[in-house]
Amino acid sequence: MSWDTQAWAAKAKPGAASEKLVLLGLAACSDANHCAHPSVDWLCEFSDLNRKTVISAIGRLEEKDLIRDTGRRVGRTGQVKVYRLGAGKAADPFSNSPVIGTVPEKEQYQKRNSTGFSSEQSQKRDTEPLREPINPPSPPVGGDAGPEKRNRGSRIAEDWTAPAVADLPPAALAKARQWPAGAYEAEAEAFRNFWLGESRAGARKVDWTRTWCNRINEIAGRVLRDAKAGVRHTPPAASGPVQPAKAHDTSRENAAAAKIRAQVTVKLGEQVYAQWVGPCRLDVVADTLTVVAVSGFASNYLRGNFANEIGQAMHAVLGPDADLRFAHEKPPA
Repeated sequence: MSWDTQAWAAKAKPGAASEKLVLLGLAACSDANHCAHPSVDWLCEFSDLNRKTVISAIGRLEEKDLIRDTGRRVGRTGQVKVYRLGAGKAADPFSNSPVIGTVPEKEQYQKRNSTGFSSEQSQKRDTEPLREPINPPSPPVGGDAGPEKRNRGSRIAEDWTAPAVADLPPAALAKARQWPAGAYEAEAEAFRNFWLGESRAGARKVDWTRTWCNRINEIAGRVLRDAKAGVRHTPPAASGPVQPAKAHDTSRENAAAAKIRAQVTVKLGEQVYAQWVGPCRLDVVADTLTVVAVSGFASNYLRGNFANEIGQAMHAVLGPDADLRFAHEKPPA
């Protein structure tokens, strides 16, 4: 385990509690190069979260660039991913630790304490840094932005569009081709609108197409399950996502549902709440919350973009063992 990595993970603020737990679990398994490859089952046991939540948290951490898939696979089946923590950050939190292409820490220690250096080696040791950034980007012409500003990325563009399915990388392409008609366009529109409305630090990405491909890998299973359950997708209009025409009757909701609504409003803001959660009916039965949306698309959008916030509010009111579900019904005429 790497103490540097654990210290960094303890200070990181990914946003959701589930993401923090998974990040700490990865840090607990990290090596000197800040790489970790625990199984999903191990992370479930470490974090006391279910498998679906752990997999979702890993996807979110990748989107926020707190972890990065190295491309390596280990384990008996050769399918366990190896992640590097802190990869891709503007200011590398592991600047004093060994990485590929640098002098290992042990060798550095030996060189610092050796008395057998020539004068040329001694001068080189005193003037060169122990680690140099790999492929440092050039600052913009006329600018003096430091590393933090160069690598911060940008917010998603108002006119961002997803690449054609045929242009996707192999892994994402294989998954997207299995989706039902209209699902790719609907999910892409939901993705764009979510990030346009996001104001937290994670809303800046270096590569939005790559972030979209990561999202495809994360939600592929859920889209197929929805299709089997009878969900049908209609590609959204060019002006924006499909908006619900009516709202459910919420007059019979109990006190627990009212408390959950109040907390969700604080977490999402009044505008987002009114647009997406307000029209829903919140059915609370024992320790189960069912969010009943007005359409399949609205239910899909809620689950893909606001499940964390709704889940946090639910747990605060119903307890840590509460179960969150999503459904949709057409409001009565």
